[in-house]
Amino acid sequence: MEDTSRCDIERQKFRGLHKLLTSTGFLADLACMKDVLRELQNLSLKLQRKQTSLVDASCHIQQTIDVLTAMKASGGKSTQKAEQRISTGLFKDVELSESRPKINRLQFNPLVSEGVNQSIINSLKKRLPEPDLVQMLKLLDKCFWPQQHSARILYGETEVRALAKTLGEPAREAVKEFRDFKLQNRAPGKTLVKLQTASLTYLPSSAECERGFSAVNSTDSKYRNKLREQSLSSPLFVDLNGPPLEQFDPLPFVSSWIKAGHRPSTSWVTGRKAKTEDPRPLWSLLI
Repeated sequence: MEDTSRCDIERQKFRGLHKLLTSTGFLADLACMKDVLRELQNLSLKLQRKQTSLVDASCHIQQTIDVLTAMKASGGKSTQKAEQRISTGLFKDVELSESRPKINRLQFNPLVSEGVNQSIINSLKKRLPEPDLVQMLKLLDKCFWPQQHSARILYGETEVRALAKTLGEPAREAVKEFRDFKLQNRAPGKTLVKLQTASLTYLPSSAECERGFSAVNSTDSKYRNKLREQSLSSPLFVDLNGPPLEQFDPLPFVSSWIKAGHRPSTSWVTGRKAKTEDPRPLWSLLI
């Protein structure tokens, strides 16, 4: 039923909008967008985790690329549901009109043809870390080692040597410790531990920088804008690296503060000390 209070131009506009929203092409495009955005959301949340390493980020990105590539054939969860509704001609009790989707699923999700610069897959491939660096860091994780003992004998020694040279550590010692680590299941040596620790400093995204900027804005506010760098550094470090407030026990730090010779804030009364007067005989009648 049309609204007669609207003019002809507005009614024609709303007829076109209704035709678009109830078309099968619009429903298919919306479902395709939802599937892709869901995968990108999951990838973004994984990359923002503090414990995500560079190797983990590379695996997550490659997994998302594989999932989007597979969607070009069968589609995602929302696309499959939309295809079922389109076959019946109804979507939530709304009759659908036949139309062609504007999004080419084969071009939107996976490896698109040449000449299409803005594609999701190509954008994700640009986010992949350097393959040589990732390969060097993978060797430090047992999950990526070959299963057969014969294949592990010389596995990864060239990359470990290159990583040690890059980080300024003795390459021969690193290879020796890596060999004992993978073949004899010994604990990592001093040099190999340094390489493992250094591998965790490669950040896969700028999420930590964004957290740092947010912490600076909340700490160095307009009401506390005269803090010096030394005074600002300590609360920022606690804010970024400290435990949650419900898990923090301040008692050991307060005790060490008092034992160091500092006085608690309740040890004296602020303000000028009140003057005491000598008692008068009349006071005994009033007390």
